[in-house]
Amino acid sequence: MSGLRFSSPAKAISIASIAGLILLCAACGSSNNNSSISNAQAQAISQEFVAAVQAAMTSSFAGAAASSSSAHESLSKTIREARPETSWSCVGSLDGESCNFPVAYTGPCPSGGTIGVSGDFTVNLNSFGDGSSSDSLTLTASNCVVSNLTINGDPNIALSTTLSFTNNALDFPVTMTEKGGVSYGPHPSGSCIVNVSLTLEQTSCSVSGSVCGQPVSGSC
Repeated sequence: MSGLRFSSPAKAISIASIAGLILLCAACGSSNNNSSISNAQAQAISQEFVAAVQAAMTSSFAGAAASSSSAHESLSKTIREARPETSWSCVGSLDGESCNFPVAYTGPCPSGGTIGVSGDFTVNLNSFGDGSSSDSLTLTASNCVVSNLTINGDPNIALSTTLSFTNNALDFPVTMTEKGGVSYGPHPSGSCIVNVSLTLEQTSCSVSGSVCGQPVSGSC
């Protein structure tokens, strides 16, 4: 391959500079500009997602409406009180029973918009009340305003968890994972990835992971 020839050193430098600028700007139009969101905003988004999950569980277990912005019970306490024989719709069989726990919740965000959690858990229990369930709920933000950002699902967040029961009582710890994407705006604006884990013990709940490239942690 023959080498390129330039009529003058200045022209060679100019062409090299242009090529460098092209490379630097190759990602300028990317929508995954994770650094646009501050850590405080990422924490606020994570907290709102946890509050929505807690409110959804409270609403479904108790059969009463609950607001994600006003829920005061801890998520671990809400989950701890789940008992299939009293809260779930169960159908008996020769070996035990199959129980279904539907989740259908939509509540307001702090400054406007809504956030919803939907899906169901299905667990097969033997005659001793032992069993497990691996299911996924869908968490969807719709013009949800949090920390001066309007959040929407991109398309949504999958909340995956495995529940196991012994003698109809929930076993701990329980681990939930939130994975998916959101879009946000107007200033800054873009889309990004959510990857958060919730670990629930008998009397505590902790959050770890990342939202839009920012580390998040805390209690739930």
